[in-house]
Amino acid sequence: MGQEHGFSVDYTEDVTRLSSPGRLFPYNAVIFYSTSRDTLDDAAQTSLRQYIRGGGGFVGVHNAFGTEYNWPWYEGLLGGTNYYDHGHNQEATVQTLDRRDVSTAGLPSRWTFSDEWYNLVPFPSKVRFLTAVDEKTMAPGSNDGPGHPGHGDFHPTTWCQYYDGGRAWLTTMGHDAKIFTDSSYPGALEFQKLLLGGIESAMGKTPFCR
Repeated sequence: MGQEHGFSVDYTEDVTRLSSPGRLFPYNAVIFYSTSRDTLDDAAQTSLRQYIRGGGGFVGVHNAFGTEYNWPWYEGLLGGTNYYDHGHNQEATVQTLDRRDVSTAGLPSRWTFSDEWYNLVPFPSKVRFLTAVDEKTMAPGSNDGPGHPGHGDFHPTTWCQYYDGGRAWLTTMGHDAKIFTDSSYPGALEFQKLLLGGIESAMGKTPFCR
């Protein structure tokens, strides 16, 4: 995606590469793609917080919401929310809520996608919602785990916000790697367009969260 659209990408699973002071400042955005649980040590937490406070961009995808449960600042970066549970992977209809944003411009108003459809607690707050999943298009009762308080009639899946001096673009979607390798995967092309727009806007390459 970076090669096709003119930005460079560094990839790592080594948390110590995030830990040195100022290590992240050369980057236009940091992406957490399906990170998991307590990923960051204290030094990496400090580095990420300083980077965002310095005006950096953050993109959180899918299990970025299942990361750093015991760090309130990070939960705020996600939109004041975190992962609770999900039902089985299934097709459902995504609703594009606002097609003025760079990440949603050109997307259809409704499109099919297959995912785990994360349930979140608390409900995201003080964010600009960009997409939601229409729960009426899921199998009845298939997406509420035991004790889940539910989302009512509105189940957001993508949003953006300015947070603590920086930019954060978030989506709970993106479970299956086939969305990048199989063009027949339901909603793959739409998701790739959504994600690319989110990355470029979080980088500051295009207008953010407008």
